[in-house]
Amino acid sequence: MPEFDCTHDAVEDGCPSCAEVAAIAQAFTDERNALMQEAQVPSSAIVWWRAQMRSRREAAEAAAQPITWAQGLVLACAAGILVAAVGFFSPTFMKALEWAMGTSLPSPSFSLPAIDFPDEPMTSPILLATVAALGLSAIVLPVVLYFTFREE
Repeated sequence: MPEFDCTHDAVEDGCPSCAEVAAIAQAFTDERNALMQEAQVPSSAIVWWRAQMRSRREAAEAAAQPITWAQGLVLACAAGILVAAVGFFSPTFMKALEWAMGTSLPSPSFSLPAIDFPDEPMTSPILLATVAALGLSAIVLPVVLYFTFREE
């Protein structure tokens, strides 16, 4: 890019680079003036109405935010209670947990048909991948649901 060393009234003296800059600046000024003439400013009633609608919408969103959080908390608690109940009352789940941990857990007072698992815990790649996938989905799913259903 060439350096400009103009310390004089360049347009009048005929400096070509300064004359080009002045022509571009004049073109920008003419375009701005043309756009200012074409602009249609809305009436004050429309501006006031839009401001009222925006303030109502923002107030409704602010009022709904605690309700949304409470609903999410209730849903998370209900899901946790459901999983705990299934785990506590399902002998098959208890047997699987005993097998995976390699320890004996107290059994519920009633009996339902249960699946027999091998005596030794298995550390196959399929089991590890399944446990990793379930753990990852338990972490990722709530985050995905939050970003999906949040209102902007």
